[in-house]
Amino acid sequence: MKRTILIGISVLVLALTTVVRADGHMSGISLSGYQEFFAGSADQTIASGTTEHGIAKGGMSNGNYTRLTANYSTTLDSGIEVAGTYTAAARDCQGSRDAICGVVNFNNLAFSGSFGTIGLGETFDVGAGMLSRMTAGVPTGEPDGGILGHFYTGGAAALYNFGSGNETNYADNSMKIKYNSNVYSGFSFGVGYTPNMVDQGASGTDAQAGGVTNSKYTAFTDVLTTLVKYSTEMDGVGFEATYGMIAGNAGEVAAVNYNDLEETVYSAKVSYANFSADYRKNEQDNSGQIKNGSAGNDEGTSICGMYTMANIGLGACQIDTNFTTTTNTDNSSKTRTYSAQYNLGGGVTLGLVYFDIEQTSNNVTITDVDGIVSKLSLGF
Repeated sequence: MKRTILIGISVLVLALTTVVRADGHMSGISLSGYQEFFAGSADQTIASGTTEHGIAKGGMSNGNYTRLTANYSTTLDSGIEVAGTYTAAARDCQGSRDAICGVVNFNNLAFSGSFGTIGLGETFDVGAGMLSRMTAGVPTGEPDGGILGHFYTGGAAALYNFGSGNETNYADNSMKIKYNSNVYSGFSFGVGYTPNMVDQGASGTDAQAGGVTNSKYTAFTDVLTTLVKYSTEMDGVGFEATYGMIAGNAGEVAAVNYNDLEETVYSAKVSYANFSADYRKNEQDNSGQIKNGSAGNDEGTSICGMYTMANIGLGACQIDTNFTTTTNTDNSSKTRTYSAQYNLGGGVTLGLVYFDIEQTSNNVTITDVDGIVSKLSLGF
């Protein structure tokens, strides 16, 4: 069924692209950029389950998302609008980061018209744009941005699975094709298809599916995401709700069979004037775990609130995750953030976030840390 859908969408894309004429021209080309810098300090009282950790990770960081982006757009003779994005992440090419410098990602195209929008290439799945995710929208973009991890040491991924705070395939820009409908009476839907979660553009040259981390199959194939969304506004109160399902194929590694991906995701958001709040949950249970095993109950929830006034923004979030291991051990994590930012104008923003993180395994605290991180960012 998934491959049938993929073939159908692919045929439609090919049909659209055949209407390009030799005399077509670009109607808009723009170049933009973004820089970010962080400084922080954390008080980590417990690391790896012991208080004698001797770890101090305060200092500075140049973040994860400094980049240059080229956008271009044109209109075909048929009236279909075409938009392209080419993003190069500009990271430090010296020392320990030379493996990730000058990375090109988000090389994608989108075709839009009365039929909706079809996108293909290196791009996020439909959940990134349809689910409410204020964990990324509050001031400083934390905790979703992952910068907090630069200032503390969490439980090792090879040893602990605390559960997933986001749905599978979120913030993954592997090669995919997706469709987003237009909005009809407040309703819209989206479908995304990712053949291989580790394929970054050159099929057969990247690591193929089958990767296992901490006994979990993490590189599903034929990932199909389907979401439906409803949004409305009444007397100044906005409301939106999104529900969806994600499915994908696992496989056999070293004579061990793993469960296919079956995940449910949903979110709700309310807004009024300058205030907004949302709730989001992802449930994948035993997806990617060894078949006929006892591991599962993998899920995550987030609750956020944000208030904006002129150049000032305030936000707070809490993310809870949990997972049950093969030995019936309950693992969980709790992340709280309180953030603020001030827009200085000219694309420059100052931000500050206080965070408190706890990770437990079988009622034993593995990580306990709180700290504060400042952010300076520039968009141009």
